[in-house]
Amino acid sequence: MNTAYHMVQYRRFQPTGGSQAGNTLEQLCRTALGQPDAQGVRLWERAEDRLFQLGDEYGGQILLNRVADLSDSVYGELCYVEKKGLQALLQLKASKKQLSNLTLAEVFALEEREAPSGSQFIRGLTYWLAIGDHLFFVKTQAMNSDRLHAYLNWLLKVPQGPLAATFTFDLQAEFDKSAGDLGDIRKLRVSGRRTSSSVVPVADASAQPRETKTNKRVREAVLQNEQARPVWEAVIGSDTTKSFIEALGPEEYIVADTSLAIRGRRTDSTKQKMKELANDLADRTDEKVQIEGADGKVSDGDAILRTRMPFNVPHDGSTLLDFENAADQLMVVYSRFVQDGKIDA
Repeated sequence: MNTAYHMVQYRRFQPTGGSQAGNTLEQLCRTALGQPDAQGVRLWERAEDRLFQLGDEYGGQILLNRVADLSDSVYGELCYVEKKGLQALLQLKASKKQLSNLTLAEVFALEEREAPSGSQFIRGLTYWLAIGDHLFFVKTQAMNSDRLHAYLNWLLKVPQGPLAATFTFDLQAEFDKSAGDLGDIRKLRVSGRRTSSSVVPVADASAQPRETKTNKRVREAVLQNEQARPVWEAVIGSDTTKSFIEALGPEEYIVADTSLAIRGRRTDSTKQKMKELANDLADRTDEKVQIEGADGKVSDGDAILRTRMPFNVPHDGSTLLDFENAADQLMVVYSRFVQDGKIDA
């Protein structure tokens, strides 16, 4: 068993329209999953009825696969699949091909295949834990918080669900209380590239993931390659940017350090926008987000309430997490946030 580091995201269940009769997200999930069908079989025991059709162009589906009532929380595993998904394969049987008038090369064949009958390729996973109105989750590959929100919105509203179809809610990211008073925030800064998932042998589980750098990287930030190019062009011009990119080595890429700021007296609407921006930044990047307050100081840590944790995986490079270990680690994060006063129990 090996260990992989993943970012544990935090969201707070926040009703925005309608009534949930005072029930928490945890209670709502437990109620929805406990509803019986006409034969008296509860949703916990009906896997096919936990499959949600996203209705997108890819034929996306989300399945709540393994799911458990842990008495003090509800914990589950979401699998994102695509009906139309194909997987590219490299056939390791070489043959000679005439690739141009001048080139006869030996190559391996490339092809795309559908998943075997009775199965589908998993494009993303989310392991999530609902405790009270607190939601902790780890996402991999193509999963994101929008798809998690869409699934919970469906789960809690299907005919047997506890919520009315008109009910609305947000999964709100939060600023870390230890980073400073939200009302004093003037600037958000994204910087400090981290590895998205560092894998180490289980014997070295205490080791921390290390950053890797090249000696020609000018600044570290979230905008990379094509995202960074417009920023470079605005500063040094398109011709200079193009010539610099052409000079980069195979292991190098351009980045742009970005900063978003608000000047002047704060209003309620801009404070709300800062919360929305926290959601957006939490969804878009695992990079460090710093905040600057009225005193002009920038926090040393990540301003977004989240943390990187080690998880057991079956082998190096695996996107699957050990189900029981993931639950334990998410609960550790919850306990740590409560003890540190970052969230209320």
